[in-house]
Amino acid sequence: MADLSALIAQHLPEPGTLDTPLDGVQLFRVDAPVPRVIAVYPPSLCVIVQQAKRVYLHGRAYVYEAGQALCVTMPLPVEAEVPAATPEAPVLGLLVSLESRVAAETIVACQAARTSTDPAADAAGGDSPSGLGVARWDRAFTDALGRMLDLLGHPEAVRVLGPGRVREVLYAAIQGEAGARIRGHLGGGQEMARIVGYLRDHVHEPISVDDLARRAGMSRAVFDRRFKAATAYAPLQFVKAMRLNNAALLLRQGATVSEAAYAVGYASASQFSREFRRQFAMPPRAWGRGGEVTPPPSVPFTSGPATVAP
Repeated sequence: MADLSALIAQHLPEPGTLDTPLDGVQLFRVDAPVPRVIAVYPPSLCVIVQQAKRVYLHGRAYVYEAGQALCVTMPLPVEAEVPAATPEAPVLGLLVSLESRVAAETIVACQAARTSTDPAADAAGGDSPSGLGVARWDRAFTDALGRMLDLLGHPEAVRVLGPGRVREVLYAAIQGEAGARIRGHLGGGQEMARIVGYLRDHVHEPISVDDLARRAGMSRAVFDRRFKAATAYAPLQFVKAMRLNNAALLLRQGATVSEAAYAVGYASASQFSREFRRQFAMPPRAWGRGGEVTPPPSVPFTSGPATVAP
């Protein structure tokens, strides 16, 4: 673990994120505690090699620390925080996309090569929603991470060996605790992932749950049950959470209350203001621009684009 921390710190000596030349791999470093922040996580595997992070989905907290990864298989509206970090003991980790070309090829190849047909092998485990969960990683995954990170700083090696090393990391993850959840990204959970992706792209438009059920090829009752099992939200609750999270990001970027409301699909700015206050315990106008207003510790604030590492 110390070797992995040293590799990440070597390439990221200051806090922030680094998009590496490896397909779908981003490093991140946090040097100070961060209160709860708003984000919409993309499908990804977020690996912690030092310290810990905490994410909240629909009021439930998930802690993932060194030796663990947060597996997100569909875009979800969450809040996240860093409980403890210092320049001497920063949070260090990396994000491996599940939407990259290499990831898609690896997951499909693993599905095709499987010999087990045991439904229990595809169970995500525990009582967490199938779209998000925390998994421990093993020695095979640790070794694969080290070999992949060793390529950084060697452009020719990245070009020649990079895709194979990323594939090796994903394969090790699929063979471990996160495997059922990752396989579900292109397996049994694909219908819900596709619907959630549709909502992410069309959240500003009028949404009908009956239409979503038809798109998924399910009855309304089955759709409601499977959607909540995947996301922890009822469909309309999910839409509202996505809209309010996106609006909070827009407000922090300088949008007016009316601009933010209409941009995320509200027809009434007053209704938007009521629901925003109910969600975040402060009116949208007080959310501030560029951090002019600091919310109380129990209230999340915006973090930036959804592509920020978990």
